[in-house]
Amino acid sequence: MNISRSARSLARGFAALTAAAVLTSVFAGPAAAEDPAPTPTSTAPSTSEAPSSSEAPPAPSSTQPESKPAAAQPQAEPAERAKVEASITGLEDEYASNEDVHFKFKLTNTGNVTATGVWVSQHIDQPTDLQVGYDPGWGDLTYGRGIKLEPGQTYEVAVTGKIRDISKDTLHVRGVVFDNSNFGIGEFDAKANVTSAPGEASGVVYGDKNGNGARDNGEELAGVKFTLRYVHGDVTYTATSDSAGNLTFKVPAADYYIGGEVVDGWLFPFRTVHIGEGTKLDLRGAPPLNGALTASMKFAQDSYKVGDTVHLAVTLANSGKTPLVGIVASCNRVGNPEILNGSGPGWGDLVWTRGVTIGAGETRTFDVTDTVPAAAFNRGFVIAACDFGYPEVDIDHHVDASAKAKVPGGVAALRGDVEVVSDQGQVIRGVPGVKVVLTAEQECPVIGEQTTDEKGHFEFHKLVPGLDYKLYFLPPKGWKIKYDNPTSVDVYAPEDRPAQLGIQAEEGDAPLPAVPTNPATCTAGAPTTTGAAGGTGGGQSGASGLASTGVDALGLGALALIALALGGGLVFGARRRRRAA
Repeated sequence: MNISRSARSLARGFAALTAAAVLTSVFAGPAAAEDPAPTPTSTAPSTSEAPSSSEAPPAPSSTQPESKPAAAQPQAEPAERAKVEASITGLEDEYASNEDVHFKFKLTNTGNVTATGVWVSQHIDQPTDLQVGYDPGWGDLTYGRGIKLEPGQTYEVAVTGKIRDISKDTLHVRGVVFDNSNFGIGEFDAKANVTSAPGEASGVVYGDKNGNGARDNGEELAGVKFTLRYVHGDVTYTATSDSAGNLTFKVPAADYYIGGEVVDGWLFPFRTVHIGEGTKLDLRGAPPLNGALTASMKFAQDSYKVGDTVHLAVTLANSGKTPLVGIVASCNRVGNPEILNGSGPGWGDLVWTRGVTIGAGETRTFDVTDTVPAAAFNRGFVIAACDFGYPEVDIDHHVDASAKAKVPGGVAALRGDVEVVSDQGQVIRGVPGVKVVLTAEQECPVIGEQTTDEKGHFEFHKLVPGLDYKLYFLPPKGWKIKYDNPTSVDVYAPEDRPAQLGIQAEEGDAPLPAVPTNPATCTAGAPTTTGAAGGTGGGQSGASGLASTGVDALGLGALALIALALGGGLVFGARRRRRAA
């Protein structure tokens, strides 16, 4: 049977995270517990090669002092290192496959030196190694935090982990303790037995032809292969439906992922299931959307402050003849902090673990509430960017919707250099005398003008984040801009962390870009222009795109455009990201 699997399985996302963690463990590998012995010094020549000439070397001159080997210099005693004893208590002798593993991790400084920045690197390169999540994880012993241990002092933290491979009969907790110089000062290794708790799950696979969300006679599907993917590791189990659509898994009791696949045109939504004894599975295949679903979103206000509760109207319409059951919102797939995640209680049944029904020919509007995140202040706006469809299956045919509202008050700045760059990427020199015009897509487009100084430098201050900015470059005769001219640029707050732009120029001539001009009604806020000296200043009042929001200009041409894209590109192009259960 023709089965196409979704390339965006959450299980694969977790596998990638596990792989990254393995690499971290490998590269941070256990350091030696003691300093290596000092390399002995030698007065012998550093080369073992024979002289290039067959002649004997000349005898020393009687008028010159005889050359003697230099006296060996005394070696400094290596600094004493901290010594830490690590131990694990509370680890049971045996755990069932569906149990969490709880234990206490204890460190004691047994040496005479204070241990600073102490942290733990847990080994996870073997399938039997316990999975300890990041939060709370190892607490203050997590890399990047670290604790201080005086001689004789003890520190203890409670840790919880998950069995990574439920097909194995043991689990290990092992790793290395490091100080703030990444020197290994201790290690640990403990293990326990694992038993397989009995688990059985069954259901009937069917294709919901009439879209009523329930199985009707004649909808059963035979020969459909399903895969259970263990949530905390790489273990998988498969089963295939019989002629009546019946399917049964006999597996260790645990949490699994299932679905996220398109089978013979039927969409089986992705979800997490806990399998114990006698678990019932809903194995409904939904009909494809076939373009019947449309979506739109709109904020109730044009602007908000950080922390405000926003109201967002989400409108879903079904132009088809079959009800759409179980439609969810998947938001902020790129993970940007100014974008609403769409996972809070204010999203109601639109969250990915639930779902709404849109009847045939029906249009429904949902009043969604959420909170403006702190990052929206620096960005200058808050965004809702979601796609709608069945949970994590056939994502390419989900429908997109977005909305944007201002979050004013931040102030930004922009710095740049017009420069000549070698083929090896080295800056050779700056280009002075280049006129730089900053514009934004608004009624009065010209924000300010600059002329690069003797080093090719220019700056713009007091910019409003969130506008669609462009930089136009008008170089002197004999010079041209190598790449995009004009070039789009994105700015973020705060002003004291401006972006640094490098604009490449080269000798030659090229047509100058047509620079927008402000209409006569904008004369009261006309931009100021400064000369080459210093290259600072420029701009106009807040009403024109300068004044209260911060900056971090993102960069050249297409990169900045991608960062600003709402309807496609960055926001919706990253759909392959999955969310954890």
